[in-house]
Amino acid sequence: MPIYHMHHIIPRHMGGSDDPENLVKLTVEEHAEAHRLLYEKYGEKGDLWAWKGLAGITPRQDLIREIMYEAGIRGNKVFTERYHNDPEWAAEIRRKLSKPKSVTENYFGPKSDEHKENIRKAALKRERIPCSKCGKRYTKANLAKHEKSCIMVIYYG
Repeated sequence: MPIYHMHHIIPRHMGGSDDPENLVKLTVEEHAEAHRLLYEKYGEKGDLWAWKGLAGITPRQDLIREIMYEAGIRGNKVFTERYHNDPEWAAEIRRKLSKPKSVTENYFGPKSDEHKENIRKAALKRERIPCSKCGKRYTKANLAKHEKSCIMVIYYG
């Protein structure tokens, strides 16, 4: 069953409102494509972020970091002020950000025995590389993170 989003026909950054006449129901894929087309036509960063987030191109936390960085560059404190002064709005933002994407909706949910076995098999296939400092073996994805915080303990006898 597809998941639907409400999309602004005239974007809010162009003066569009939240009136029902300015909203259209789109699937997640259609919504991502709509923002991609808007970005290509108008070059608005908000549409770029929406497209990349909806399409799953960029992780959510990276988008949040980019948005907050951009707001800081522009000296835009509106988001931060509203976040701190409007608890209901802040709670809604947190709820939206913590909700898993439709493709990973059951990511944290219970898994069947077959699913668990497939995860285990996939993990065993991953190449492990030794840390240059301590020698412990990690996947490529985790090695860089580990090496940044790795402190090799040397014992003198």
